[in-house]
Amino acid sequence: MNKEHLVLITLIQGVCYTLIWLIHDYTALLLSAAIALITLAILVISWIADRLEYANVPFWYYPLLWISILVPVGISVLFWIFKEGKMDWMKPIF
Repeated sequence: MNKEHLVLITLIQGVCYTLIWLIHDYTALLLSAAIALITLAILVISWIADRLEYANVPFWYYPLLWISILVPVGISVLFWIFKEGKMDWMKPIF
């Protein structure tokens, strides 16, 4: 996997998260947070395991995990700024 693949994966993730944010912001926020946190946990565990015993992981593994953390967080921050923190699910029902 080369840098073009990483850029393509970044763009695909960005489009997917943006579409989810445009459809339903509550689901998008939960999904973005969950995926970013799970990926962060995988990154930390992989890094610790790689330091304890060399695992010979491919060079694209860690950048892909960082992309999978930064894209949902970045899209979430952008939509939070664009909506000025006023999400649809924060409005009173009655």
